[in-house]
Amino acid sequence: MFLGLSTCPDMFFQPAGGSGLSRLNAQPAKILLDQDENNSSNKLGLTLSGGGARGLAHIGILHIIDSLGIQPDYITGTSMGAIVGGMYAAGYSAREIEDIALDLDWESMFTRRSELSYIHPVRKDNHQKHIVELPIEDRKIKTPTGAIEGQQLWNTLSEMFFHTYNITDFRQLPIPFACVATNVENGEAVVMKEGNLVTAIRASMAMPSVFTTVEREGLKLIDGGVADNFPARLAKDMGAEYIIGVNVSQGLRPAEELISPIDIIYQMGFYSDARSFIQNREATDLYIEVELPGFSAASFAHSQEIIEQGKKEARKFIEQLTEIAPVQSSRPDGLPAKRENTELVVDTVIFRGLKEVRMSFARNSFDIFSGDTITASSVTRAVNRLYASNYFTRVNYHLSPGGSEGSVILTLELVEKPFASLAAGINFSSFAGVGITAKIGTNNFFNYNAEASFAALIGENPAFRADLIYFLDERRQSWLHYKAGGRSFNFSLYDNFEPIAEYKQSALRHELSINTIWGRNSYVSFYNAQNYQRLSPNMRTPTTLRGSITSLETGVNYLHHTLNRNSFPTSGQRINVRGSLFYNQRKSISEIRLDGEEASLEDLGIDIDNFFQFYLASEKYIPITGTLTQIVQLQLGYNLSYSQGFINGFNIGGTNRFLDKQFTFTGINEYQVISESALIAALGYQYSLGSNFFLTGILNSGLYEFRFEEPEQISRDNFLIGGGISLGFDSLIGPMELTFSYSHQTRSIIGYINLGWLF
Repeated sequence: MFLGLSTCPDMFFQPAGGSGLSRLNAQPAKILLDQDENNSSNKLGLTLSGGGARGLAHIGILHIIDSLGIQPDYITGTSMGAIVGGMYAAGYSAREIEDIALDLDWESMFTRRSELSYIHPVRKDNHQKHIVELPIEDRKIKTPTGAIEGQQLWNTLSEMFFHTYNITDFRQLPIPFACVATNVENGEAVVMKEGNLVTAIRASMAMPSVFTTVEREGLKLIDGGVADNFPARLAKDMGAEYIIGVNVSQGLRPAEELISPIDIIYQMGFYSDARSFIQNREATDLYIEVELPGFSAASFAHSQEIIEQGKKEARKFIEQLTEIAPVQSSRPDGLPAKRENTELVVDTVIFRGLKEVRMSFARNSFDIFSGDTITASSVTRAVNRLYASNYFTRVNYHLSPGGSEGSVILTLELVEKPFASLAAGINFSSFAGVGITAKIGTNNFFNYNAEASFAALIGENPAFRADLIYFLDERRQSWLHYKAGGRSFNFSLYDNFEPIAEYKQSALRHELSINTIWGRNSYVSFYNAQNYQRLSPNMRTPTTLRGSITSLETGVNYLHHTLNRNSFPTSGQRINVRGSLFYNQRKSISEIRLDGEEASLEDLGIDIDNFFQFYLASEKYIPITGTLTQIVQLQLGYNLSYSQGFINGFNIGGTNRFLDKQFTFTGINEYQVISESALIAALGYQYSLGSNFFLTGILNSGLYEFRFEEPEQISRDNFLIGGGISLGFDSLIGPMELTFSYSHQTRSIIGYINLGWLF
């Protein structure tokens, strides 16, 4: 059997910043091997600590273990150590685990957002454009047990361990496995050796205040690192006689490093583990502590470097590990089972947790039924569809053997979201100024198929938006949509790109539409709307107009949305096409002055009459490499039989589109050009600088004030050319952008700032 020194003269305690205990340190102990290499009683345990992204170093350790042919008999782990250790125990090789770790979008693991591709088309444009969203239950705002539910983490873990569906006793894995969580009620460690493997690992890494708690067997569980971050004694309890322990945790930090309240709270959460670590360290025979200076628990962007550091550290112990290898390689029964692409036939689908949500809706949204053949990826897609319905805060599943060979019972564990919620956000832009957004919404507005929301922007340029949607069928393919919106803001009128007047516009719009899905990511609307706008000058100028206009509008609208994200997308396309007739216009003009004298609309060249408007806005993002994306934009607007000047013209200018009838153009400001027609094309490139930073360059050109029936009137004065460069950051409050642009027509550099989501 393996013999090792669990203590040695070089082992010592070292104070951390004058208080608490740091990790024990020791020189590697000489490993003494039993001379009988065929002795099958030698039991080797492997313990992997928690540590967030630092835990990816475990993969590097496993590479060396794999290369030497060492085969652990038992694996224990906590948090990230539970993920890596669980995968290794379930049959993954170190190379496979590394490939998965490097391919994962770790950022999505730590977000509450649904993947945009699964969101209903009518909700995509406004999906989760808020800093915080809190559910309302029993007329009270409900505070979650953590900032993140981690639905994508559930999905990823379920895919990783899909092939272990028939194992409920972790001792039946290719390598017996156990992991640790913490009982949030009393702070005690909870050892998990059986049950649902995915739930156990997810509970083991439920970092306090970051991830929501996990309920398992009547207990609310959080990250095992709070109570037992390095569970070496657990490996000994399972039967290990010799334990290799790998620790990547920073341990308790010195007092001088505890600067913020968050630092202190995080430190307090690991006092209990600091005490248990002493006993776990004593139970370890070969202790490997990976030094990871400069890397924190959140350094997932440096996955490759952390894995390589694990390999580097393991090589320091190559002599000791080599002595273990001959004994281990003589036992073929310890080899991990090779994973295969698993296909299963569904025997039964069971929904648990449904209270208010209809069973028929859940079944149709999930869209997997008895007799269907499933794979890990197909179930993940179905789970994402159900989660994106906005009725659930959690959708996870487990499989159990069905009535016949190769069939399974698919059980969905659902946590319903309260029907009402409150959301808030903040925005600042150079054009609109600063504003705070508040939104209240419900998924059950006096009727199960009805959704309602009201949002308001409070700030320098106030606005509001109200929506009422009634779905006409259970699959939500058709719906009625009433929406109302209003906005008040100031804008300048320009002549030859120089400001000549400033107006205040108050606009109000009511719209009722019938809509139907047109393909997976598109829908068509037939609508009727009423528009109201009031104009009043903010200053006395030689030419002024004061009054209001009301009109009716009937038209058809098509929206196609496949962007992978609403901020800094890297793939997909968004197309909006609209054709509408404006009619029954009523004007109430109280003042018109031309060159200081009273005048009429005719004197201003304005004739309020019926006209037809066509609008097209298209943007496409084409990934070139993993960090470089090409941007292609096309915008077209044309008013037919139109002579209303700036009143219903297209607003050309600005970096971001958020105003009615606006066409963005890099190089000029909002409203710097108002035209009855516009054709704008743009080409740009977006480069990811890492850590959610983006550098974007855009060149655009445009044609305005043209008539298709009078092409001879087009001259160089009708053309626009401009470009700009933007530095962006995808932050918690939304996109943050600093843009500098230039246009040949204005011959000036324009600076533009946007912070957060535009209303």
